[in-house]
Amino acid sequence: MSEQPTSDSIESNSIAVAVAPSISRLLGVVPILPGESADLYQASLDTLIEELGARSVLQVYLAEKIHECLWWMRRYEEQKRATVSIRMASELNSGVPLHSLTTEAQIRNSLLAHKVDAGLEEALNTRRHTLESLRQVAMRGAHLDILQLDHQIALQTKILAGLQASYEVAFNRKTNVERMQLQNALLRRNLQPIEVDAIELTQP
Repeated sequence: MSEQPTSDSIESNSIAVAVAPSISRLLGVVPILPGESADLYQASLDTLIEELGARSVLQVYLAEKIHECLWWMRRYEEQKRATVSIRMASELNSGVPLHSLTTEAQIRNSLLAHKVDAGLEEALNTRRHTLESLRQVAMRGAHLDILQLDHQIALQTKILAGLQASYEVAFNRKTNVERMQLQNALLRRNLQPIEVDAIELTQP
């Protein structure tokens, strides 16, 4: 026998929390770069909006900017990984040409996919490298590029901290308004004149 839904569950399921429209979407702003998934971006943004409890126009806008900072930090982290992988492929392809037809692009794609195929293994053996030693050489060569990307990540972190502070102000302002409205309602109720029924006194 299935359980009947309670009145509380029916009420909670029937009432949808209204979320303010996205200003960025209304303005036609495209938040993604070529090669990125629009569905993944939107799903990630929706999750953050729900987690932050953003409902007003200002809250949703600030949530979008917070998500944008996080997304850029993710981009820079991926760029760091790609930079090292490209440098590793270039290192393997430098000097004497490899015996096989494996190209630098194929080696790079294998490294980015974390796949050690026959071509990559042959290149490593030819250059007398392991993946670990090759990575160390590549990171030394890409040191300046990695520093620049880390600088961009640190900048986004500072921007993120400011946006989070602004969101706290916007969220608390709404909470304070609701609290004041409740207090005013309580005051009005407590200050209402007390009505006393008059009782006619008869003379003895």
